[in-house]
Amino acid sequence: MQKQEILTKLAEYVRLTWDRGLTESTGGNMSVRIGDKVYITPTFFVKHFFTINDFVVLNLNGEKIEGKLDPSSEYRMHIRIYNERDDVKSIFHAHPKWATIYSITHKKISTRVLPETIFMLGEIEYIPYCMPGTDEFADAFTEGLRKGRNAFILFNHGVTTCGESIEWAFARLETFETCCYISAMAGMFNQEPSQISKKEANKLLKKLGIK
Repeated sequence: MQKQEILTKLAEYVRLTWDRGLTESTGGNMSVRIGDKVYITPTFFVKHFFTINDFVVLNLNGEKIEGKLDPSSEYRMHIRIYNERDDVKSIFHAHPKWATIYSITHKKISTRVLPETIFMLGEIEYIPYCMPGTDEFADAFTEGLRKGRNAFILFNHGVTTCGESIEWAFARLETFETCCYISAMAGMFNQEPSQISKKEANKLLKKLGIK
């Protein structure tokens, strides 16, 4: 796929994130890695209006090399993830309502509630609160990334997902929100979600060829 096609696709998914209510106002930031460059959304930008002309381009040191706007203040997180994991090609950070409830209550969530949440999300990594946009915040992802985690709850902040493509990063974000929604709704009925056993989850992952 050519660069223009990739950027057009990400711009569409950026708008979709806002349109699907997965982030609010100017919240959230999304990026894609193409070669040794990172194309990221700008700071303080309502995502519904995002176009391909609004990307900011960074190198893998986090230095701006192209773009008329300033990059997201969370660019350090994106750079750290890309430098830590060669398999990651796209990152979505957002504040989906139901997932953010888990973020602010620090309640752990099981992903073994649906087949889709098992293979899409895997294990969730929980990151203690750090000042957003700092090196400390970016550093906090390292341990989870090295464990192969692709979905992160950021305490009192939001969530981040990553993937080998734009589609996977976005799908993980929306699946994350669905998982949190159905789990929270079950709690409203005074029910803890019934979990698929680890044995059955492993059988599913083996069938799908996922380690």
